[in-house]
Amino acid sequence: MIKGILFDKDGTLLKFDELWNEATKMVMPKFLHKIGIDADEENVSMAVKSVGNSIAAMTYRDMTKAVIEFFKIEADDKMLSLYSKQLEELYFEEVTKSTANILPTADLDKLFKWLSDRKLIVGLATADTKQTALKCLDRLGIRHFFSYVGSDDGVLKPKPSSDIIEDFKRRFEINSDEIMVVGDTNTDMQFAKNGGALAVGVLSGVGEKEELKESADFIIADVGQLMYNWKNIEIQESR
Repeated sequence: MIKGILFDKDGTLLKFDELWNEATKMVMPKFLHKIGIDADEENVSMAVKSVGNSIAAMTYRDMTKAVIEFFKIEADDKMLSLYSKQLEELYFEEVTKSTANILPTADLDKLFKWLSDRKLIVGLATADTKQTALKCLDRLGIRHFFSYVGSDDGVLKPKPSSDIIEDFKRRFEINSDEIMVVGDTNTDMQFAKNGGALAVGVLSGVGEKEELKESADFIIADVGQLMYNWKNIEIQESR
């Protein structure tokens, strides 16, 4: 029986393109300037393409590496950490603006009240930082439903490593087979599998059905459909 759920954030709870694609367009010129690259139209376009939709599953360090490798910038670990922190700060500035397009993928208030009524432990598993993740949950009006936030904290390894699942298990004294992971990318599905959890894919983000079905136990249109597919998912889990 499922006792805890770990939700991905971007593309799962909030609409990915409306927030992150727009933020990336604003961030990249500033970031290129910080790493000593001319922020002309062509370079900005190439920087944006170097991360692409993979940003949905990337940490800021991953994104930084993708950009500096594209522009053939040599950086030791200390410099990479510095650049990564600068990129993180630029994104935080953009996505926490009052004008940022943080839009829900479904009726989240209805969903999380439904989950709360069933006494399920709700957590977040994101490649983002905890600071930014909490701001996003605040904007969505659902932060109070979350008992756990697993994020890019420099301690737990990012998805698809099972570190966040293991930490979630320890904190709430539950087993892997009592956890459901809900996400929009194959990285999320692999994360679930690596941790022995049930993998539920959603089609509200960047992942295509053909990609998700490689590892997902169940696929739904968006998180709102959990309420209407719960019995079917439980049947799938018991097999």
